[in-house]
Amino acid sequence: MRTRIINRYLLTELIAPFFLGLSVFVFILMMSQILRLNELIIVHGVGVWATMKLVFYLITAFLAISIPIAFLFSVLSLFGRLSADSELIALRVSGFSLIQLAAPVIAFAVMVCIFCLFLTLHVEAWGAKAYKVEISKIGREKATIGVQPGVFNDDFFGLVLYAAKVDSKEKKLEDVFIYDDSDPSGPLSVIAHQGAIVSSVDLPSVFLVLENGTIHSASPDYQSLQKIHFDTYTINLAIDVLAREDIKEKPKRISYGLLKERIAEAQAQGDIEKARIYRSEYHRKFAVAFASLVFALLGISLGTQPTRSVKSGSFVYTLLFVGAYWTFVIVGQSLVVHGYSHPALGMWMPNIIFTALSGYLLYSSNRV
Repeated sequence: MRTRIINRYLLTELIAPFFLGLSVFVFILMMSQILRLNELIIVHGVGVWATMKLVFYLITAFLAISIPIAFLFSVLSLFGRLSADSELIALRVSGFSLIQLAAPVIAFAVMVCIFCLFLTLHVEAWGAKAYKVEISKIGREKATIGVQPGVFNDDFFGLVLYAAKVDSKEKKLEDVFIYDDSDPSGPLSVIAHQGAIVSSVDLPSVFLVLENGTIHSASPDYQSLQKIHFDTYTINLAIDVLAREDIKEKPKRISYGLLKERIAEAQAQGDIEKARIYRSEYHRKFAVAFASLVFALLGISLGTQPTRSVKSGSFVYTLLFVGAYWTFVIVGQSLVVHGYSHPALGMWMPNIIFTALSGYLLYSSNRV
């Protein structure tokens, strides 16, 4: 009965900061997209319903990352407070071992881990892909979305587009450069003084109308060049490139089942580099989900340290350790892509390092 009461007390104290941290960290991760969403509403006139769908897709894509971070914050807050208020000492004097106190936290971490695994294997890729498809649908009506002035936009209906000036409301471009390598007979470059995008939900295609420019083309062996002057040149952007799975397919937008197929295909074709990239994403999905367990151990080991700074600085500690964790993730991905590490070792390296750190901290705190 006494153990049940303590377990219920610990879980109650754990859940509140968990959801608080989840809300804060989801908001932080979405900060980079909020300005773009505001631009969709204010500048491009996108409806509220379409914007809300984009927000939902972004949240599903960010949840798998935010939940382990929020869990670390909640565990640090719980054990930091217990240690600072001397409740941890009172509980251990009453006969509760650290393993008994950690049991409800680990049990909750296992449930969080299973949910995160479901997110990384199925929901994360669906949300990222659905976001791109929704942006593509909006782009058919308001095709200047995502076109930044003075920047080479390499995802404009399969073309590389550069425009010195962009008028989003009038859908007009100035000093336009376009590069198209979709034709196997040779790349095509178009330079125009100005252009306009003609798009509407009533039209089956999106048209880019260029004025006063030149077309530059070359043979596949670059032995012959051709230059054509034009007064008006219309490009049909009928193919919805962003919504097609076989164009610019990114591993993070691939579902778990399709990812395994891509790994098998790459290995069968002997494409070792592509196989490494797909296998690194495969292991990343599992490693990120199991980060909840790792962060639970880290939070317990830090919270039981003989210092009162954990309670007051739990948010700062969370940011520091999460920053270090994702630094190791980026380093591991880089090692895998360049062939210096096995995909499994590279992607599980952060979990291994932080588990070892947690074990050392627990060992040192029990010796004090």
